[in-house]
Amino acid sequence: MNTSELLHNIAKDRVEGMRTIDSFQLKPAVVSITQADMSLDLKNDLWILNTKGIPASIDELEMVSSDNVFTATPEEYDFMDEYRYQVFTDYIDIKTQSNDFKPFRLEFVKIIPHRNPHSGD
Repeated sequence: MNTSELLHNIAKDRVEGMRTIDSFQLKPAVVSITQADMSLDLKNDLWILNTKGIPASIDELEMVSSDNVFTATPEEYDFMDEYRYQVFTDYIDIKTQSNDFKPFRLEFVKIIPHRNPHSGD
């Protein structure tokens, strides 16, 4: 399974149980991490981590949302397969442990849900 298929399957699984959602779209997002501790407001979207690698200058990356806690060192992340595609909801608190913080980028794919206009009938 290629990455695109995997991302679509993850999105479909997450949206499937939501009664008022009838479709979704995926949209890439790149976030510049400019401080060791940052927070992102995801609004109503779900975000899938889609970063190829964590910079070696980081000792550990921790990402916490309302429904997920994910931590990894660059070495651990390099060895992850499908597990690296973590889904985050509501917000992401990003904490970076390193001796000398340098800004870096994280790549995500947003799952943007589309509500069924007749769901309240």
